[in-house]
Amino acid sequence: MEFSMRTKLVTGCGCLEGIGGIVRRFGVRKVMLCTDSFLLNTPAAAEIQRRLREHAIECVVYTQLQPEPIDVDCDKGALFCREQGIELIVALGGGSVMDQSKAMAAIAANGKSCRELDGAVIPKRMLPLVCVPTTAGTGSEVTYVAVITNTKENYKMTIMDSDSLSPDVAVCDPLLLTTLPPKLAASCGVDALTHAIEAYTAASGVANPISNALALQAMELIGQNLKRCWENPRDQEAQSAMMLASTMAGAAFINANVGAVHAVAEVVGVTYHIPHGVANSLFLPYVMEFNRPGNDGYYARIAGQLGAAQAGAGDEENGMRAVRFVEKLVEELQIPAFSDFKQVNPADFQDIARRSAENALSRDNRREIRAEDYMGILQNAYQRKRLYL
Repeated sequence: MEFSMRTKLVTGCGCLEGIGGIVRRFGVRKVMLCTDSFLLNTPAAAEIQRRLREHAIECVVYTQLQPEPIDVDCDKGALFCREQGIELIVALGGGSVMDQSKAMAAIAANGKSCRELDGAVIPKRMLPLVCVPTTAGTGSEVTYVAVITNTKENYKMTIMDSDSLSPDVAVCDPLLLTTLPPKLAASCGVDALTHAIEAYTAASGVANPISNALALQAMELIGQNLKRCWENPRDQEAQSAMMLASTMAGAAFINANVGAVHAVAEVVGVTYHIPHGVANSLFLPYVMEFNRPGNDGYYARIAGQLGAAQAGAGDEENGMRAVRFVEKLVEELQIPAFSDFKQVNPADFQDIARRSAENALSRDNRREIRAEDYMGILQNAYQRKRLYL
């Protein structure tokens, strides 16, 4: 068994105040704050810059990012790092910001292009990276993977290396979640739930006792707190629980894997430019129902962690209750349905199903899944088929 997590975790309300001292320990003089143009104008970005100035650390701001990172932007950002003499990157944002920061840090350190790192062993560790997540969803602050769109061939590349791409420090301040729009909190929260469920139900031999423990605990925290955060973003107790759950789910899935939900969500995301968390939300209940037969024990345990199990009921009934809970949760959080996106065209489904089946993540799905199975999942999601409601 192997389990890797080389990222130092700093968490707790107000922990962002210590970022100057955290960066100072690296012995650097010039860093880059990588964030988007919206977050640049928030108190969090101002706090980071102020704390760095207090420690006589020069901070250069970089905002050339897109909601879903692409290869050419990563190459441009890495060139900027080299030209500016950047010694460390502070990534402030959600998964896209953190993934692009990882890619830029690796490219800058290795002198290769983004596409050259796709699926490759990264020879040299990336520039030091401190991640400050502003959402509770991706877990990217503790994962050693960056998902970047290859603009030439139109697919999502996986840049991955446990030794060279793990962030050095994750500063997880739940106070940054209290201003998150409910719509974003919802999709990010279901993204974290997807990580936990897929890590726990990964194909036999992929998960391990440590990843299982993290995944199960993350499910419990999400089941108890996601709706609370959505209803009241100022609920610091609930936000603290969601921040921890997201990080735990990230550590779980990077040491197990994800499966069919992510396989189809990646293809749909790059085809229709649907945000990753939303794309996962579209398909999670339908993939759970596909995987459940023959695996009811796993799903009954999920129901128990989510607070959906019924005492005295058998595994099959409680397995169905797990699917029902997730289906209802996605609806209650008012996440759009697949057919709500006007760019979605059912004529594309056959090609999407084929590409999903060819996605390497499909190999680690709990049940063997083929293109025709994905076709059924796509059609059910588009038709808003009711599973158990």
